Amino acid sequence: MFREEYYSVGKNLTAGTSNTLFTVPTGYEARVTMLFIANGSGSTEGYSAAWHDGETITFQSNKSLGDGAYDQFGGEGAFLVMTEGDYLTVTPDAGSTFTAIVSFMLVKSD
Repeated sequence: MFREEYYSVGKNLTAGTSNTLFTVPTGYEARVTMLFIANGSGSTEGYSAAWHDGETITFQSNKSLGDGAYDQFGGEGAFLVMTEGDYLTVTPDAGSTFTAIVSFMLVKSD
């Protein structure tokens, strides 16, 4: 039997450093359904985002977003499957003000 639990995690990101959004716990698989990244800096700033699964998979590199602009990954039935120990990071430019929200389902086998 499988147990499924749904979660969303939101973070105000620390500028100029890699921010871990969440790490898949031991014994679980995560199905990420949406990642939302927004710029509230007041000016155009950039960010990078990566999936870490034993190696770093950068899926957005040095992406510039204007003030109030956002990027959304996923939705509409798309998802990323992550296994235990995998994690997502977002690294905003130094001096910027970014937020991120990630929604996912955790699946554990009983």
